[in-house]
Amino acid sequence: MSMIEEVKQLIGERDLSGVARKLRESGLDEQVSSWISKGENLPVVGGQIENALGNDVVAGIAAKLGITTSHAADELAQAVPEVVDEMTPDGELP
Repeated sequence: MSMIEEVKQLIGERDLSGVARKLRESGLDEQVSSWISKGENLPVVGGQIENALGNDVVAGIAAKLGITTSHAADELAQAVPEVVDEMTPDGELP
């Protein structure tokens, strides 16, 4: 399974609005808004994603993919914006 598939599964289990809220509450409001809106996606780093989603979530994904937790966090920092952007083509949360 790829990181993109893992992110889609995570969002599917937790609901896109819930994941977006959790990310916003961890201080990523501007970034999340950029991913949802039409236009360029603001970047995040692995530590920000790990802080927002929780170490247990990141470690679980890392274990599934056979990579380190820090590597998983870095890959999630690339995949989460891409998936959120893809899931909000009209610039709004469904």
